[in-house]
Amino acid sequence: MNKETNKFSEVNQKLVETKPTEHCILIIDDDQNLVLTIKEKLYNIEDFSFTVETATDPFMAIELMKTLRQEGVDISLIICDLSMPGMQGNELLEESMKYYPQSKKILMSGNPTLDAIIHSINTAHLYRMLTKPIEDIDFRTTIKQAIDAIETEIQLKVTNEKLTHLNENLAKIVDEKLHEITNKNKQLTDSIHYAGLIQKSVLSCETEFAHDIHNAFTLIIPKDIISGDFFWYHNDENQLSYCIADSTGHGVPGAFVSLLAFGSLRESFERTKLKNDVNSIVCKANNQFKKTLNNNANHDSVELGYFILDKKTNKLTFCGFKISLFVVRKAQLIELKGSKLIFGDESLESLESELIQTFDLMKGDTIFMSSDGFMDQFGGKDNKKFSTKRFKMLISIIGSHHPDNHRESMMKEFLGWKGTNEQTDDVSVFGLTIA
Repeated sequence: MNKETNKFSEVNQKLVETKPTEHCILIIDDDQNLVLTIKEKLYNIEDFSFTVETATDPFMAIELMKTLRQEGVDISLIICDLSMPGMQGNELLEESMKYYPQSKKILMSGNPTLDAIIHSINTAHLYRMLTKPIEDIDFRTTIKQAIDAIETEIQLKVTNEKLTHLNENLAKIVDEKLHEITNKNKQLTDSIHYAGLIQKSVLSCETEFAHDIHNAFTLIIPKDIISGDFFWYHNDENQLSYCIADSTGHGVPGAFVSLLAFGSLRESFERTKLKNDVNSIVCKANNQFKKTLNNNANHDSVELGYFILDKKTNKLTFCGFKISLFVVRKAQLIELKGSKLIFGDESLESLESELIQTFDLMKGDTIFMSSDGFMDQFGGKDNKKFSTKRFKMLISIIGSHHPDNHRESMMKEFLGWKGTNEQTDDVSVFGLTIA
């Protein structure tokens, strides 16, 4: 074995002390003169410490690798010629993987073939290809980059070993912290559950609505324990006032916004003398909600659909803030499209006339409103959004079914589409069939 140690200048001694790893470099080429030339080029690189092993025959190189492996010597870098008698360089590099899979491999050739390069990349994780005659600057750059990469891997290995040891010592602390977090999470969850009870006690109740209004349903499916979606209604012998809404966000933030919007809407309705004045009710509620959140930099807002139904004439008056109302009449689907306005986004003195729509309902008509949570849910065979188009098709079909089955059909369709996916957003759907 030919073993030589590179001598560093005093200028680089400090760097050597910071990088004490001595690398073993194996040069394999049937041209002895080229081996000596490569060694000389290596000596001119003074940025790392190394020893050199050489072989002028591929089979001798394999025996040398076996011996070095047995002696516990790690080869950092293998520099191999492509064209050699008895065995091609790419085949030799593949064989070297049995002994030194982690070493960086550099292949040299005056006329490299693409097949040989691809073979070396696939079987020996070839690091670089150097074309003969090899320029000094290319050689220096390649070698330095290879050694830097190796030393980085060594440092990472050492760091990982230290981290593994540290993790073993921290296992007990982690268990204790996990237990503490679990307890805090339980306390937080319990608090949110209680907040949900408070929210339900304030907001309108689905069960009470279904009992109070025949042939109607409201479906609220929170993404989390509590919801940012809500509905409000007022029912008397002359008219039904109803609103479905989707507040900014979901969970706790959305729930707070929904309570404020709900309170603004209910208060506006109670203070307005003309209970069928959609314009006045909505504008007052909007301004009250905006005033409440005047100092809120998050610009919380609400999408909602609001209608008043005259029970005697079946005349519907509707306005929507980014929520539309759909009428299913036999095989026909009619859309009363919501405006682009956002509830709470700006102060409103009065809604423009075209934003308030009227529609004469007939016996057997079914009306639907929904937040975007249903349409935005990912699922199905291709894991896509349910989409507005598919929702319109769904309500066109469900609208022809008996009203008692509407809510169950909606729930079944949503859960079937969602499957095992996480729920995307709060979901709220309303339906009413005119008897």
